Amino acid sequence: MTAISKKVTDRLCYLFLIFLTGCLVGWVYEEIFYWITEGLLRNRGILYGPWLPIYGIGALGIYAMKPVKKHPVLLFFLCAMVAGIVEYIIGYIGIRFFGMRLWDYRELLWNIDGIICFRSVVSFALMGLVFHYWLEPTGSRIVQKLPSGTVRTVCLVLLLIFLVDCILSALFRTPITY
Repeated sequence: MTAISKKVTDRLCYLFLIFLTGCLVGWVYEEIFYWITEGLLRNRGILYGPWLPIYGIGALGIYAMKPVKKHPVLLFFLCAMVAGIVEYIIGYIGIRFFGMRLWDYRELLWNIDGIICFRSVVSFALMGLVFHYWLEPTGSRIVQKLPSGTVRTVCLVLLLIFLVDCILSALFRTPITY
């Protein structure tokens, strides 16, 4: 493997780890939120595993805002915008093309088509700040301390687990819908 391909592979691994971390943090957030609000713990995702891909996509979009990290107010609004756009597009696709409403904000304040609402966008913007000022720097330090071969191996194993979960979930899982 050439130095350039190693660098590209390492970068892709890091982005994949950000994606998976976003998936996992989102899953934990939703489990806690619905445990508090409904008193239930149940996997609300479309996959069997403890991950929600919409949060992973959002995490990558929020990570792309890193150049404005020195401007927290701007970062907050950009994180809100990115999260709102990601949530709306994925929610719209779920409803329009798959007939599945995976969440429903129609009863909440300032919602758009019940797909996004003020509360969700503000929550995701706050999580974006936590991501930029705490989670990503901590994760970056950990990844930098590990041998790149170890990181690549971990990424490969996680990718295989994630892909198997995607396939099994597509074949057998019926997600909770509204």
